[in-house]
Amino acid sequence: MIGIYINQPEKTRFYQILDLVKADYVEEPDPVALEEDAIHGMLSQLDPHSSYTPADLVAYTQRQIVGNYQGIGVDFLLFNDSVLITDVQPNGPSFTAGLTAGDRIVSVDNQTLVGQNMTRKLVLASLNGAPNSQVKLQVYRKRTNRIFETNVVRGRVPVKGIDVFYAIDKYTGYIQIKSFGAQTHKEFRMALVQLKSLGIQNLVVDLRGNGGGLLRESIKIANEFLPRGALITYTLGRKRRMEKYNADGNGIFKEGKVVLLVNKFTASASEIIAGAMQDNDRALVVGERTFGKGLVQEPYRLPDGSSLRLTVARYFTPSGRSIQKPYTRDVAAYRQEVFSRNMPAENGDSIAGQYFTKNGRMLNEAGGIDPDFVLSDTINQRTRLERLLPGFTQSGALEAFVFDRMRKDMLIVQSKYKNVAAFIRNYHVSNATLKECYAFIKTQPRFEAIKQSKLLDNLIESNLKAYLAKISFGNAGYSQVVNFQESIFARIQLALFAYNKMLTPNKQLP
Repeated sequence: MIGIYINQPEKTRFYQILDLVKADYVEEPDPVALEEDAIHGMLSQLDPHSSYTPADLVAYTQRQIVGNYQGIGVDFLLFNDSVLITDVQPNGPSFTAGLTAGDRIVSVDNQTLVGQNMTRKLVLASLNGAPNSQVKLQVYRKRTNRIFETNVVRGRVPVKGIDVFYAIDKYTGYIQIKSFGAQTHKEFRMALVQLKSLGIQNLVVDLRGNGGGLLRESIKIANEFLPRGALITYTLGRKRRMEKYNADGNGIFKEGKVVLLVNKFTASASEIIAGAMQDNDRALVVGERTFGKGLVQEPYRLPDGSSLRLTVARYFTPSGRSIQKPYTRDVAAYRQEVFSRNMPAENGDSIAGQYFTKNGRMLNEAGGIDPDFVLSDTINQRTRLERLLPGFTQSGALEAFVFDRMRKDMLIVQSKYKNVAAFIRNYHVSNATLKECYAFIKTQPRFEAIKQSKLLDNLIESNLKAYLAKISFGNAGYSQVVNFQESIFARIQLALFAYNKMLTPNKQLP
């Protein structure tokens, strides 16, 4: 076969082939699918973070950055074949309509949401919509065993980067930053002001699990701690000149000890803060080596409403370290790399001695930020639980059990314990509750063969207590229980005790 000669010099090979497929393929092709697959294929040849988002998903992917979305104001998980509400925004649309955590959404505007083919994307598309539009929900309330209908008027739902902060003791405050959206610095400053009003002298900033967000918000937060002129970060790219970001000296916590909690899922904007604070000897970084995402994406909005995020530069710490870890075109391997790291040697791939902090401490460069003080992180024993039962923490079984079978415990907690500290000291999961929980877990298709052990007992009890605290005392209650169970508070106190020694050259925590 000699083929057909194509003479279209004004078009690239890509468009020549695309035109031929559209004109002559044996079946009618979907041109949109062809173009999107081609775009994804092209971007896969670049780096792990350049990405394309179709128009119908742009609003959802941007809601954390923008800081709000139009919806009904609930968090949920997909458990078995139903939508289980796990949290209702106070005074939000669903709260006003009478929905509570533990309710199941059966249908939306007569479209069923029960079944094996249900996805999170489908649920979000059904619940979110135009401002002030009304949606009819059919809801099953298990504790009263009834189904009812209610109308919810969609409204603006804030997506907070910070909703957990409290005083660990009379001297030490704690702020957890989940992400960096449009209002995160404002939320951080408000939390910091409230904690300072309590007289705190030390501050713990928890960046564990924070995958990043807006660069400007992370820079503003780092600015709260650093003296005027201190370098926070700089960026540099093939077509981008070096751009430096320096502190302006107007921060409100330039004195006092600071501890940053990080783990392998601390990435991007979070790593900018960790690198700036470490290089300037302004904080102890405690935890695991961070993810290593130091590529700068520029967003481009396309005429059809879709979006391209193209990598245009790299982030560097003040000492000159590149935050970005090595990568190939194998995106799956790139993402899974964090699970193969060893503690504390981190596979021995760090290069020491080439970079130094302001006070002359040697730093490592391996992509990400190496901690000053290694702390193996499990986030309420979830890592160990996942190793024993792969997929279990994502199944939602324990959360569902708390809502469905621990109603009596909820009432006791809310009436008996006035604060989280009392709950932590005095509440214990009973043997009867633990036995019932095992029976409940075995009803799940993937876990029928689960075998009871002392280790698994302890892990399940810890998680049940944490989820019960979340329902009774909110996210701050959950955080305090988790940190107490993981002995995080004790490790923080040890780090604060050795703080000054650690921030001088070549000193190690005893």
